[in-house]
Amino acid sequence: MGIFFNPLTILFIIGYIYLTLFTVSNEKIIVREDYLLIQALRNNKKVLYSKKIFLNEIEKIYFKDTFGISLILDPGIINYLINSRQKFIKIETDKKVYSYGLFIEYNDFLKIDLILQAKIKEYKDKEIISNEIKRKKEEILDIYSLRIEERYKKILNIILEEEKLFLSKKDDYYIINIVSEVRKDLEEIDFYIFYVNYLSKKEYENKKVLVGYNGSDEKEVTMRKLKEDINEIRDNRSTFKK
Repeated sequence: MGIFFNPLTILFIIGYIYLTLFTVSNEKIIVREDYLLIQALRNNKKVLYSKKIFLNEIEKIYFKDTFGISLILDPGIINYLINSRQKFIKIETDKKVYSYGLFIEYNDFLKIDLILQAKIKEYKDKEIISNEIKRKKEEILDIYSLRIEERYKKILNIILEEEKLFLSKKDDYYIINIVSEVRKDLEEIDFYIFYVNYLSKKEYENKKVLVGYNGSDEKEVTMRKLKEDINEIRDNRSTFKK
């Protein structure tokens, strides 16, 4: 005589297998330097699901509270919920919306959201600074690849804009740049201090100045000529503003 299983028994067995293999006993959010890691763990603590979400992809984090019969397949884990209130943290990116924390309370969401928002802001602030540094380096590389005359004028304009320069004295001449990486002995000096202590003093008028050294060449002028060129740029700017 064969073994007969009625439909209810079969559903019970399938349900038991499902609960054994797929039931989530714990969820975690792990915060890293530039991403979040959402994990769902089984009863034996093995990772059932793991998803990396990069901080710069996150557009919105919000709380969702729903009620009713639903079949949830998010994110990749099936949970049959019958007439139960479902509470999630939703993490929205431009590609997908992820869920975390089934049955999480709103007060707990607020605590988690506070931490996540602070981390996202910190990361984005660092990213902005990093991008600005990268942009400036690229801009400086472009400047130092210009021909001598064009490079010279560009460097003088930047000195006036930033109100600082990098200065070094070598034997009987001076070296001026807008970055310190070109030479180890360059030191930052305020433009107005440089103007008063060097450009405005008669004993420096005929001193040789090398401007915009890029490793192979530079513009050679006297301190008097440097002052004239700087004053010309300043006068042109004043005229333009009028």
